[in-house]
Amino acid sequence: MPETRPLPARATGLLVTATAVAAGLVSAAPAQAVTGPEAPAGRYSFTAALVIGDETNSRGCSAVLVDPRWVLTAASCLATTPGGPVSAGKPARKTTATFSGQAHDIVEVSASATDRDLVLGRLAAPVTDVVPVKLATAAPAAGVDLAAAGFGRTKTDWVPGKVHTGAFTANSSDAATLSITGKGTDALCKGDTGGPLLNAAGELVGINSRSWQGGCLGAPETETRTGAIAARTDNVTAWIEPVVAPRTGNQVSLLAGGGGVMWSQFGDLGYGEYGQSWAKVDGKDVSRVATVRDGDTVRAYAIAGGRVYGQDLDLAANGKWSGWGEVPGGAAGAKDIAASLVGSSVHVQIVGADGNLHSQVADYRAGRWNDRWAAVGASGLTRVTSAPAGPIVRVQAVADGRVYGRDFDTRNNSWSRWGEVPGGAAGVKDIASSMIGNNVQVQIVGADGALWTQFGNYDAGRWNDAWSRVGGAGLTNITSAPSGNAVELYATDAAGRINNARLDTGTGTWSAFQELKGGISGTTDVSAAILAAPSKVTLAATATNALAIQSGNLATGAFGAQWNSVGGLPITNLTSVDTGSTIRYVGVAGGRVYDREYKPATNVWGNWTEVPGGAAGVKDIAATMIDNVLYVQIVGSNGNLHTQVGDYNAGRWNNNWAAVPGFTGLTSLTSVKAGPYVRLYGIAGGKVYGRDLDTRSNTWNNWGDIPGGITGAKDITVSRVGATVQIQVIGSDGALYGQAGDYLAGAFKPSWTKIGGTGLTRLSSASAAGNINVYAIGAVGKVQSTTLDTTLGKWTAWRQVPGTLTMPTDLTATSTR
Repeated sequence: MPETRPLPARATGLLVTATAVAAGLVSAAPAQAVTGPEAPAGRYSFTAALVIGDETNSRGCSAVLVDPRWVLTAASCLATTPGGPVSAGKPARKTTATFSGQAHDIVEVSASATDRDLVLGRLAAPVTDVVPVKLATAAPAAGVDLAAAGFGRTKTDWVPGKVHTGAFTANSSDAATLSITGKGTDALCKGDTGGPLLNAAGELVGINSRSWQGGCLGAPETETRTGAIAARTDNVTAWIEPVVAPRTGNQVSLLAGGGGVMWSQFGDLGYGEYGQSWAKVDGKDVSRVATVRDGDTVRAYAIAGGRVYGQDLDLAANGKWSGWGEVPGGAAGAKDIAASLVGSSVHVQIVGADGNLHSQVADYRAGRWNDRWAAVGASGLTRVTSAPAGPIVRVQAVADGRVYGRDFDTRNNSWSRWGEVPGGAAGVKDIASSMIGNNVQVQIVGADGALWTQFGNYDAGRWNDAWSRVGGAGLTNITSAPSGNAVELYATDAAGRINNARLDTGTGTWSAFQELKGGISGTTDVSAAILAAPSKVTLAATATNALAIQSGNLATGAFGAQWNSVGGLPITNLTSVDTGSTIRYVGVAGGRVYDREYKPATNVWGNWTEVPGGAAGVKDIAATMIDNVLYVQIVGSNGNLHTQVGDYNAGRWNNNWAAVPGFTGLTSLTSVKAGPYVRLYGIAGGKVYGRDLDTRSNTWNNWGDIPGGITGAKDITVSRVGATVQIQVIGSDGALYGQAGDYLAGAFKPSWTKIGGTGLTRLSSASAAGNINVYAIGAVGKVQSTTLDTTLGKWTAWRQVPGTLTMPTDLTATSTR
């Protein structure tokens, strides 16, 4: 990592001219650094050297890491013209931040709404080997000693790439700035702009902004003033925390084939981050591949040796591929393949050896394929793609280098006629399509090897008149998938490398192509399947003789101003599940179990209905929905475990609660879905235990003690990301503790981690896009939340949910799309 050295005698970079001397301090100009001695190695490793612009026209600044994905710097560093405004979004010029010799591109800028001297820059990938700086909670008093750090240039004692530090004294502060003076000859120089100003505890109190630069390189020999101005950071926490909070973008799974190997990769579209490498799936010599995302399952279909095969990746239960099995019907000589998920069925189309279109259907609820491939018609086809639009599968295909389309109505198994897509495309090499709203977005690889795009508006009943050239070169194969209002497109090039570009359909703009990490090459095809991440959370809490509801936005963390009361039974214990279009609540009132339905889109509630079986004296409850079947477990009056099943496919509950053998003395329960398993966790005697229900065979394994030796646990919640469960409990001290079990590796962590909080009484959690959002009832009926970014293993600070509850006894959180 870069060494640090005290600043010889200078401060953040401002070039002082005669005019500036007359007018006062000026804004930072291009690069030069804090003077002072070299700091101890690693002490200021959170300080980054910024380079703004290309090699021939660049300037330098400093920045500080405040989150593994975000740096804080001076607005003047990222402004097109120093001192000018900074626009949110993609940086105006290429900008890199270097920590420990490792350069990270800044891909997004967020400007402060309250302090125009500060901006945040998001890094293309998180920095995992540097600890971010902590923000101070108050400005330093006058006379307090401070330290500044940066990469600027002094006239003497400057080494490129070394962090320099200088000693300063706080003079005064106002609402936005701090006035400081260098001690001795220490000063801030050009290049130190954007660097950190720290108190004795090493906490960030300001960002270096303007300086007289006495003794700096480029400053007049007569300039001796070492005063400077820094932008305060203690009062912008309300801006920083929401910006750096974990995001809830969609999750993409990629599958690539070629050279006798299949490769798998995953990406987080909230950050635009992908894995560092591709994982090998198996050795089939796949030529073409298509995938769909069905909840926690990736369903893959491929052509190998002209025949069609399928296999599934279970992301929830074991994270493993099932192995290839041939799709029934005996297809031979297949040339291309497409797949679309409609409900629980996957509709697969292939271009056969005869150049005709053939179709197959897999009904995953019934567990079967059709017996044969149905010939649909057409001739001379070379490529095919499809996209689901409600019950309709919209199919686009290439024949004789031109583009045609037709629709399949799954309700009556009828096909429309082929029609050529307007625009006169010719020499087309490959095709991809995605539905955004009621528009079909179609991309092709043209005869020139570039990407071209077109779209059909089914509301207006028309296509664009022409294809638009997007760019790219040497492209061979493409695939796309919808992500909100965007289209994520992936392309292979002549070397078999995989690149990504993104279409914002709202503005009609495309991003530049970016090669995915992992060093993959030699691929002949790629397919993408995207799972929409939950974007909202609904909280329900028990209140006096009723429920109370709050709704929040997971992207911003914003909730309504207050809890809204919902009439009904006096519920004491509560849980909930997301069914897709509704939330189903299961609660305990008077020791008995009831359920009701809520439709968030219309804010319509059903009535509470008692669950059959006559349960009484119930102490706690858990529920999990798997394939539209609700599995409910309760702690009975004797502390034993009992279970019930509500089959919403058949429209009925079991007649009785079934006792599940085990030990007595349970006090709290929670559960989570993991593929076909219900993973159940409970508290007994203050200790935490777990067991699984395999819903395929209706069998339970034995209770097992969760490692870590926690005692005195009061309440418990669980959520899952991939094959890992994240468990949180309230400890005997009223604080939150966490544990994680990786079911793919078959191990829990050796100990519980104290997360924090005080006076907590009840918990609930909900997962979204790799994040675990935990909600807890605290003192005087206030609900607070904290979020775990499982990628980084980092928890956010606690945040208050607006409104106050009256004597709440339980809480449940449900994330929805």
